[in-house]
Amino acid sequence: SSDLVSFYPQGQADDQYHAISLKLSGKHPGLTLRYRTGYLFSREAASLKDRFKEAVWRPLDVSEIAVNSVVTPMEPPTNPGANVKIEILAADLGLQQQAGRWMDKLDIFFIQRDDAGLRAQVEGQTLGLRLKPSTYQNLLSSGVPFERFVQLKPGMASLRVLVVDENTGRMGSVTI
Repeated sequence: SSDLVSFYPQGQADDQYHAISLKLSGKHPGLTLRYRTGYLFSREAASLKDRFKEAVWRPLDVSEIAVNSVVTPMEPPTNPGANVKIEILAADLGLQQQAGRWMDKLDIFFIQRDDAGLRAQVEGQTLGLRLKPSTYQNLLSSGVPFERFVQLKPGMASLRVLVVDENTGRMGSVTI
């Protein structure tokens, strides 16, 4: 049998690492405690620039917008790169109706990072959406498609695709 203990930090985030220590009172032979030894109590990044920087470097993907990907690597003798197809969940976007069209702008970044997490190469482009109501309805079920060939840089270990919705500031990423 296992029991769970939960903990929520109190007060304002201070960007500091805090140690956690758990002890059992009394004697309990054969019991082993398993727990995290600490946590980083990070402040929420306020500016879009800080949020972008965090989304580039954090170990886990950002999930405010669902992004799926299919990658087709090219053979190295031909071209050291990959064809990257992504699908962006339209329901997570802040499309706004203007003059009978559903409008938004998505900034899509292709970020190659090295293993040590010290260097990154960032390329991006903007996808303008100006959808008829029927197209908008179709994309709600299929997702917004986007495709790009990415030239793989020497010494880079991973590729992260980051989508930023200009209407809402929400972000979503997928790491390949």
